Amino acid sequence: MATSGTYVTEVPLKGTAEKHYKRWKSENFLFPDAIGHHIQNVTVHDGEWDSHGVIKIWNYTLGID
Repeated sequence: MATSGTYVTEVPLKGTAEKHYKRWKSENFLFPDAIGHHIQNVTVHDGEWDSHGVIKIWNYTLGID
């Protein structure tokens, strides 16, 4: 089952904006190791990791009570 929509939240971050931008842009394959309880997997469906227009598949968990 596919879902669509927007999920917005504010999270306090430690570190520089450049460091976090680099993680989201080209190193998001590291997220499952760092926060595996929320993000289980990030894979590339089409394109290269850090290229414009890449399609990535994110497997994640939203607030389960």
